[in-house]
Amino acid sequence: MEATINLSDQSGVAHARRSVVALAQSLGLTERVQADAALVVSEAATNILKYARSGTIHLAPYADFTGNGLQIVAADRGPGIVNVQAARTDGFSTGGSLGAGLGTIERQSAFFDFYSIAGGGTVLLARIENKGAGDAKPGAWTIGARSTPKLGQQICGDAWSALEDDGTLWITLLDGLGHGPLASEASRRAVDVFRQRNRDDTPADVLRAAHQAMRSTRGAVMAAAKFDVKAKSMTYAGVGNIVAIVNTGEVNQHLVSTDGTVGYNMRLVRESTVDWNVRSVFIATTDGLSTRWNLNRHPDLLQHHPVVIAHVLHRDFARDNDDASIIVVKAT
Repeated sequence: MEATINLSDQSGVAHARRSVVALAQSLGLTERVQADAALVVSEAATNILKYARSGTIHLAPYADFTGNGLQIVAADRGPGIVNVQAARTDGFSTGGSLGAGLGTIERQSAFFDFYSIAGGGTVLLARIENKGAGDAKPGAWTIGARSTPKLGQQICGDAWSALEDDGTLWITLLDGLGHGPLASEASRRAVDVFRQRNRDDTPADVLRAAHQAMRSTRGAVMAAAKFDVKAKSMTYAGVGNIVAIVNTGEVNQHLVSTDGTVGYNMRLVRESTVDWNVRSVFIATTDGLSTRWNLNRHPDLLQHHPVVIAHVLHRDFARDNDDASIIVVKAT
């Protein structure tokens, strides 16, 4: 149900508007909410063309402790916004317009966030949900992800999944060997194993079970992590070239994966446990993002929603010649 619209001329605005209305209808959102979504997409797409000349609109359903509905992410590599706070105020404009775009988007959204730096482009997140859908309940974490196939492929060989269970969060990230349907089959097989894990399993147990289940596939590199709020810890296990870190304040702690391929030649699984607190952010990527990705070019990025973090880093470090995925978990 996800869709990405590439914007390079005015026809893309209409395409994005039609696409978001179709997604809203498929989710059973009211006509009023469909109109809100269409307005948000139109404003976001128009801003991209006016200031950056090209970019993307990504549409997807979402569901978390805040509610459920549809999610709109607008991303570009344009000049960015020098005065972020002023840009959120109606009447502010650097392009000779009325300056109502960002204010309009924020008012129509159940949740709104954006990240922009001068010369570094902009990523904007807007979430639309049915009015009166219910009161939001506090959660212990928020999650964001971005996954794209190799240029020219329709099917992505990467996969990820997240599950919550009685004060714990489980996530997994996979990169099926190669590209296309066979790589996707391997990754999806592992996701099935992940979703059927036992309550007392550890991340290493999940990887070992996936290894047995994937022997008839081409295999995958894989990571699994368990976040325990009560224990204030996160346990991680990875096999293959997935890059993963936990950031707490100014410190990045790199999580080590062992060599091998799940389903083929996995000899050793090693777990590592790190502290997890309200300042913690977990980021994991497949090798479709440059292994040299870092946060140095993105001041204060970790202060934003994980969806924004994921889309910024994917935009700036993903490579077209491979499937590329990133997942971000942020403590709240």
